[in-house]
Amino acid sequence: MSGDPLFERVATTLANRYVLERELGRGGMATVYLARDVALGREVAIKVLPPTTRDYMGGERFTRETQIAAQLSHPHIVPLFEAGDADGILFYVMGYVEGESLQDRLAREGALPLEESVRLIAEVADALAYAHEHGVIHRDIKPANVLLARGHALVADFGIAKPVGEAVGGSQSLTGTGVAVGTAEYMSPEQATGDKHLDARSDVYALAALLYEMLTSEPPFTGPTVQAVIARILTEAPRPIRTIRPGVPPHVEAAVLQGLAKVAADRPPSARAFVDLLTRPTAERPALTGRRRALIVIGALAAVAVPVVAGVLFLGSRHTRPPGMLVVPAGEYLVGGAAGRDTGRVHLDAFYIDSTEVTALAYAPFVRNGGAPAPYQRLRPADWPVTGVLWAEAQQFCAWRLPGGRLPTEDEWEAAARGARGQRYPWGDAWAPGRANVASATDTLQPVGSFPLGASWVRAVDLIGNAWEWTATPGARGRHVLKGGAFNTQQPNATAAYRVLAADDRTQLWNTGFRCARAMRPK
Repeated sequence: MSGDPLFERVATTLANRYVLERELGRGGMATVYLARDVALGREVAIKVLPPTTRDYMGGERFTRETQIAAQLSHPHIVPLFEAGDADGILFYVMGYVEGESLQDRLAREGALPLEESVRLIAEVADALAYAHEHGVIHRDIKPANVLLARGHALVADFGIAKPVGEAVGGSQSLTGTGVAVGTAEYMSPEQATGDKHLDARSDVYALAALLYEMLTSEPPFTGPTVQAVIARILTEAPRPIRTIRPGVPPHVEAAVLQGLAKVAADRPPSARAFVDLLTRPTAERPALTGRRRALIVIGALAAVAVPVVAGVLFLGSRHTRPPGMLVVPAGEYLVGGAAGRDTGRVHLDAFYIDSTEVTALAYAPFVRNGGAPAPYQRLRPADWPVTGVLWAEAQQFCAWRLPGGRLPTEDEWEAAARGARGQRYPWGDAWAPGRANVASATDTLQPVGSFPLGASWVRAVDLIGNAWEWTATPGARGRHVLKGGAFNTQQPNATAAYRVLAADDRTQLWNTGFRCARAMRPK
């Protein structure tokens, strides 16, 4: 290919094994060439990865993980023949599939027929289930990596797959620009926030996102930037499929939305379980006994390091989580450690907490209905946190919004932010610029969810920075505890343990907001 330096470099480097013929496709994450295997005389596809892959993965890890993926042999998986690091070029060689990608099909036709969509997804799910059973997750399921040939689906690009349960240390889960490995529109919340341990349920999320697009012609979440997409994945509910395509059966919509659950434990535990939900309406599925149901839920959580008890897990499977709220499981939590508060362990019952700070848009109906005067700073954009709200008004809003609603206690707030071991920040024990609107990262408040990489272990965002947050915990002289800091809080005070006491002085609360909580079983 005259004029393409990469083509010439790859052709020269691999000349003793492959003859490059032409470019098949090019994107931000790779370039793919059609080539002929000199020894075996077969056509292959060679995928060449950009230099940034070496930055976050490293040549040795790339070779190790592609060797694992090369052991996969399944009728719906494009075989991986070889991978290597030649002259500084990371590449892998796959079988060449004559056909088109699902991405091309969707671009040409838009939404696909229901029966065909479910059938193709079942084939993709079968491939993923096989890979999961062999200890490998894909991490980048998307339309471009599903190839269609002779009416069937084949999953490509297991080259960036990794062993289930293997941690990706430090920043190695991110690209050179700080974006988690994968494609934003199809990333699970845990993958989007750089979780070090992913399991099969991350691929289940991507599978559900893929089917959502096949049925509606658009991914469940879109946005102008990667950060905007991730913020929506973490904080918003997808638009119900039947509002876009009314003919989709309710059980199919319910299965897709369950697959898109924010918390991995709320998703089907496997790709096959997801297909079972799609293909068998609820009434046709065998009922699970209490013990069997509890074991399934517990098994689905086995790889997640969270404090749980079986009773709470079973209870959580029977309770509907309020919209916009996240589950913090029952257990022992390490809290405290700031001035005026000793470090110690507390036991908390399971509770719900808002995924974001309450927005000006959410608070406005409460004011219109006479629940409270307008906040001190009334002219806020709709997606900014509402601020200038008195402690009593925040409590009243939470109770007005949902039965049993209230402000979280300081212990509950810290549990949601720090996890069982009481880490220093929601994202870990080390300070990481760019993960919170704090320490003058910006010069004002920002829309909630603008810093998705700072999400906590339960996927709550903005626990550090943006606006201070009221808690229900009282202090001396009628004051109450504030947590989390604001955009103008200095870094030494921007920890999850730090606390201040504030009085109900509206003029002093211009940078103070709140989020709501509720017991899992309100009294």
